[in-house]
Amino acid sequence: MQQIPSFQPSYTPENLVSSYGVMVSSLCRRMIQNEENACDAAQEVWYEIIRNLDSFRGDSKISTWIYTIAKRVILKFASSEKRYTTRFLKDFFHGEKTTSPATDDIKKEYWVKDMCNKCLSGILHCLDNEARLAYILREMACIEYDELAQILDKDEAAVRKSISRSRRKLRNFLNNECALFNPSGSCRCRMKPWVDEIDLPREFEKLRATIKRVNIYRESESVLPTRNYWEALL
Repeated sequence: MQQIPSFQPSYTPENLVSSYGVMVSSLCRRMIQNEENACDAAQEVWYEIIRNLDSFRGDSKISTWIYTIAKRVILKFASSEKRYTTRFLKDFFHGEKTTSPATDDIKKEYWVKDMCNKCLSGILHCLDNEARLAYILREMACIEYDELAQILDKDEAAVRKSISRSRRKLRNFLNNECALFNPSGSCRCRMKPWVDEIDLPREFEKLRATIKRVNIYRESESVLPTRNYWEALL
């Protein structure tokens, strides 16, 4: 009897970028602080995906395949990223109020949100590169632990332990130092007067009222400016 071949979905650059473009761009942006380098990393991920797309045979999820390529490229670009202590970050964020370069309210709001995005990426750099990537994949891309272990080529228990440590470290810092994470905390960030002026914490509070599981980095993708470094290549 003739066997019916198993169905393999057809993947095109267009549907892949629609499904994964923004998230891969976000991975690069959170992992690599220099935006030009983050853009270069995202575009190299895209190049590798397109170049090797014909070789994908469905032995794993397409997401596993894409994020494995992304991991390899991003860690290469992130190899020179600085790691900060939480004490350094606290000292850096405190100080006199930052001067806004904006000339009207709309530009000011965008500037404040963009600066907060940069701050959140900087805070993630209290984690080493691999721990930071694991945390972002879990909390922003919502990758399940078994798939995440496959992407990172690590034992699942080790991945769970790493992410648990990262959550605890970030939560302890953000609870005291970030008004977006904890509006009633003791945040003295130089951006706080601007954050309060545009009432940015309220936007996060409204979002938290509609979602089941709260994570500031996932929330930030809805509230703060995002980038899609892939769109220009299509």
